[in-house]
Amino acid sequence: MSSKPKTGVPHQVRTAAEPRQNRLYTVRLTHIDELNPTVRLLQLTIPPNVQSLENDTQNGDEDKTPQPLTFLPGQWLDVHIPTIPNAGGFSITSTPADANVLPIPEQPPKEHFDSVAEPGLPPVHSAGRPPYVELAVQKALSNPASAWLWKPKDEILGTELGIRVGGSFVWPPPGIDLNDVRNVGLIAGGVGINPLISILSHLNNNESNTVLPNPTNIQILYSTRLPKPTPSSTEATLDQILFLTRLRQITQSQCQSHRLRIGLDLFITDLPKDSPLRTAPPVDISIHPRRISREDLGVAVRGADASVKPEETVCYLCGPPEMTDEFVGVLRGLLGDGQERILFEKWW
Repeated sequence: MSSKPKTGVPHQVRTAAEPRQNRLYTVRLTHIDELNPTVRLLQLTIPPNVQSLENDTQNGDEDKTPQPLTFLPGQWLDVHIPTIPNAGGFSITSTPADANVLPIPEQPPKEHFDSVAEPGLPPVHSAGRPPYVELAVQKALSNPASAWLWKPKDEILGTELGIRVGGSFVWPPPGIDLNDVRNVGLIAGGVGINPLISILSHLNNNESNTVLPNPTNIQILYSTRLPKPTPSSTEATLDQILFLTRLRQITQSQCQSHRLRIGLDLFITDLPKDSPLRTAPPVDISIHPRRISREDLGVAVRGADASVKPEETVCYLCGPPEMTDEFVGVLRGLLGDGQERILFEKWW
């Protein structure tokens, strides 16, 4: 979700029928990276006392125990910003595990951090990696929330914001037995990749609550445009496509573990005819200079040899409204009675 109000309808009104948590959490904007000229990656740090590993109810005072912030991959946040009357809506791009405190066995001396710190990374909290949620915010000056989050970094870093979790576009798919799932389609248009990167990153985590019961194919169809201005080198161009670097890293890691079999198809709708990406594409991505077609959707949900059964597939789709409506119709035709296996969300 991008909260890009083409119709002028506030995010909270448009999503009024969606489920929301009751609690509003206070977080702090602690880190900003510009992934490309139009998308910023924001890290919102959760107060450690809220997510503390030591929180418990052994003293019987359950009502006063802070309830940790929890969410499912694919959900979004209402983001309440000081001085802006309407909350913005932005998909979470991190995983639920990132919202947990990650302790370190012992605190190395300060000199150690000075010597190994990587440029652009937030400092390490004394209790370990601080709990956080991550958002990717597209620059849209007509959207008050987005415009505020695109102010100069030194004007907004450190600001406290209010967030509330919401949304029904989630992993695991509601009402679906994961024991039956052997194929997952992830289909994105533009910033529709945001909730899908949370889902894929979650599945990539090697933890008991993320490992699927069966060897699983994951087919990613990602339609986008080149960043403007387009960098001169091929790799620099690919690095500026939203979350493509992260997608490639996950795909490569699974090539080694073989837990997930991931196919990554990138559809660049404005790729010039003389682009090196046409003549010498990287080996780990299939690059197509066109839109996603019905045939591509068929391969994603049924396999290249059409051997995947509809009841073995779940499909997640997020993109602009026209694309989403069109593709949902195609997918329903492909999966027949399995419409509950098609989960979709539109970004605005």
